[in-house]
Amino acid sequence: MSKGTDYEIKVMNRIKLMLDQEELGIIPKQAKISHKPAYYSRDRQKNIIFDVSIEVCRKGAEMPHWIWIWECKNYSHKVPVDDIEEFHAKLNQVGSDKTKGTVISPSEFDEGAYEFARSTGIGLWRWIPDAAIVFRLDTGSDSWSDDSIHYGLINNVTSGFPDDNFVFALTTNGKLITVLSEMIAQEFLDVDINAV
Repeated sequence: MSKGTDYEIKVMNRIKLMLDQEELGIIPKQAKISHKPAYYSRDRQKNIIFDVSIEVCRKGAEMPHWIWIWECKNYSHKVPVDDIEEFHAKLNQVGSDKTKGTVISPSEFDEGAYEFARSTGIGLWRWIPDAAIVFRLDTGSDSWSDDSIHYGLINNVTSGFPDDNFVFALTTNGKLITVLSEMIAQEFLDVDINAV
């Protein structure tokens, strides 16, 4: 298995675990997590394949009401702005009105990638699985400033994170967060759970 595919599987399994443990605020049987899902593009007249997605359906419906798509970039260098721009264009082709997108990487993002993502509502998630040691930017504090989180997203300061619930994240609504469960909660704010 390639290192890219391995990382995609780890992302999918982490989200599936949270779904199964009902940490996402949705009913697990009304959601589906997929690896390499394909969504139709009217512009291309064919499917676009993404890395990981979660589809949320209303009770009794077969078509998803809301889709969250992850693009995984298991790079050993900064994720460039071009990758974020390409992902944004693909999301728009498959239905920007009902999709949300997040780019996830163990590596940092370049400043242009960060700014483009922030201005277009693309989430950034810097996550290193397997709980390696982290260089603490906050000198031991339990809270992180927005500046520290921003710094952690765009600078190569870590070899890992303290546990699987730790991320440097920019949510699609512009919040800077370090706790995975809080990031997920932010992303589900725009899902009408009562309609699901």
